[in-house]
This record gives sequence, structure tokens and C-alpha cells, in this order.
Amino acid sequence: MILNEKLKKAIAAACDKFSTPLYIYLPRIIEEKIKQVYMVFKSIDFHPTFAVKANYNPALLRIIHDNGFGMDVITRGELAAALMAGTAPHKIVINGCGKTAEEMAEFLKVGVGAVNIDSIEELSGWKNALKTSSHKPDFFVRLNSEVDAMTHPFISTGLKKHKFGVPLKLLDDFFAAAAKNKINISGFHIHIGSQITEVSPYYEALSQICNIASRRGIKNINIGGGWGIDYTGEKLDLDEYKRTIVPLLKKFRVSCEFGRFITAESGLYVTRAVTVKNNGYKNFVITDGGMNHLIRPAMYGAIHEFEIIGKTNDKCEVNYDIVGPLCETGDVLYRSHEGSLPYPGALIVFKNAGAYGFAMSSNYNSTLRPAEVIISDKYEIKLIRKAETIDDFLRTARL
Repeated sequence: MILNEKLKKAIAAACDKFSTPLYIYLPRIIEEKIKQVYMVFKSIDFHPTFAVKANYNPALLRIIHDNGFGMDVITRGELAAALMAGTAPHKIVINGCGKTAEEMAEFLKVGVGAVNIDSIEELSGWKNALKTSSHKPDFFVRLNSEVDAMTHPFISTGLKKHKFGVPLKLLDDFFAAAAKNKINISGFHIHIGSQITEVSPYYEALSQICNIASRRGIKNINIGGGWGIDYTGEKLDLDEYKRTIVPLLKKFRVSCEFGRFITAESGLYVTRAVTVKNNGYKNFVITDGGMNHLIRPAMYGAIHEFEIIGKTNDKCEVNYDIVGPLCETGDVLYRSHEGSLPYPGALIVFKNAGAYGFAMSSNYNSTLRPAEVIISDKYEIKLIRKAETIDDFLRTARL
């Protein structure tokens, strides 16, 4: 996405009003991504959910909800955000591998629609929780297919060395334990990883799961998510996915948990250049935001392309790093960019930051989380989360 002049002006105006760093979202892109999802699955019985872990802002969840999606949640916080956005409980799916007894009780009290059970050991917890509840959600079992998603190891989830799911070789044991605990399993769930740009891992995983489901008379399959977006030129080929994967699913009632694909490209993380520094060896642009707000470059080596709004030194191009202000050498937003140096005060707009951006932000170095805003198609600016204040930061502290 190239920023047009009207959008640049709106970004600058938003930064003037709400300060930097700042997260900005473009709802039009979220709606475009949702339409793409529906087009891929239009020929089958399809019931999508959004993975709230990617972005939990209720205003964005409301947009996604209003376009027909349910919500996939892991924690009580994500559940609260989904409900605040107006999601009906029966359209909420519970996920995750560490559900506590307190969480199970709350999920049942709310009346969630479905639960993905992660292990044999988890079954006894649900048996106990159901004793005091009149509500029975649909229970799925999350399967570990031992398929390599060919993505970053931190976001690969489908191998036996990973903590997620029931290995296929233990599936008979799982169903025996489910029967013993009087829990009916009505569906299979699989999620092999995130930011996947090849169709072949999906085919390998889903073809075997669909075969197992057919043999066991299971009609519901949650295919997970993980569609890779274009950070640096690679992305999942949706036409190939549709040709290859959708025919496998025609006999089933299909749900999903797309997150990054829906919101990543809609989001911008905007910082302001504070200091432009040369230490005799290297050039640095030091900004007012860093890995405390956008940790993906430091954590995953992720690349978020950027544009500069404001004055640059166009007399020469140099190699420089864009870094944050934190007391941490790893506080890097972009490494080894070749181009004109921005002057202090210029805005640096990092793209594709709408998933796992604000959601993974922190108060490291006792910094404050930034505001979040929406910019509409008409370039109207709407605040959807206020920036934290020092009072917010210290609200729960006690002496």
C-alpha cells in the first residue's frame, strides 16, 4: 500500500491531535480482506471467526462482527472485548492450551458456542466444570498433525515438539477418555501456524484431517488460520488455496480463526524521528516509539516497510537503522535501510502493523501504550483507544 497525499495529511493531522507514537487503522482494508475470505469459501458451509489475539480493539472487532464473523478467544480479556463488540456468545469459540477451572466456569456461564479442547488432560477439567452448568457448548478436539508450516519457528504450531493439540497417534486414547468423562466431541480443530505463504502445508494437514473426520463421522472442522500476508513480497496464493483446499471441505461444516489476514494490512504504526545520530560507524534514526509498541522486528526479525512524512535530507542516501528510545540494543524497528535520512520531527509510518502490533505492546522501560485511531474513507479521524497516562500506568500499583 502506497500512502496517497490525502491519507498522509490525515495521518499527520491524527499525530498532531493525539501525539506519537500512534496506531492508525483503515477499516476499508479490513472489509476488503473479509470479502476475500468469503469469496474463497463461498461454495461451502462456512462460519468464520476472527482470532482476537491478533487485535483486540473492540471498535475493530465491531467492524469484523458486523461483517458476519464470530470471535475466537483464548482469555477472559479477549472474551470481554468480543462481548463489548456485540458478539453473541454462541458465535464465540474458546481456544488455547492452558484453560483454568475459573476460565472454564466463566466460559460456560457466558454461554459460548464452541470449545477447542487441547489435550487428553483437559477433559477432566471440563467434566468438573459441566457439573455446575446447564450450558453445553460444542466440543472440538485440536489435533496436532505433525505438519511443518514452513514459517518462523516461534509461530509454527503443528509439530510434535510444539505444545499444542493432540497427536494423531493418541486420537483413539482421546476419544476413549472423552467418553469416560461424558464429553461428546462433535468436531476437529487444526491450526498449524501463522504467516504461512505456501498451500502445500495446508493440503498435507487438512487432507489427513478430513479423511479421519470422514471415518469417524465428524461433520465439523475448524481449519484454523495462518494465511500469510505480503510483508516483503511473499503471500499466500488464495486462488491456489481455493482450488486445492476448498474441495477437501465440501462435505463439512467449516469454521476458521483468521486473524493476521483480516487486520494486518489495515494498520499503521506511526513514530516521530527524535534524533538523527552518526556514531562514526553507523547512522541511526531514533524515534519516540520502539519494541515496546511494535515488537515483531525485534522478536521475529520481521520487516515492516515504511514511508516518511516530513522533511528528509535528499542530498545523499545513506544506510541507517531506525531504532527506538529504550535501554535495549534489540530495540530496532528497521535494520539497514538505504535512503535519505529524515530530519527530526518527520513521521515514520510503518505498514502492515494491524495484527500483533498493539496486541503485543508493553510498558517496558515504564513507557505508556499509545492511542489507537481509525481513519475513514473520507479521511475522518476517530479515536478508538485513548493513550495511556501516568495515572493509568500506576493505577494498580500499591505501596
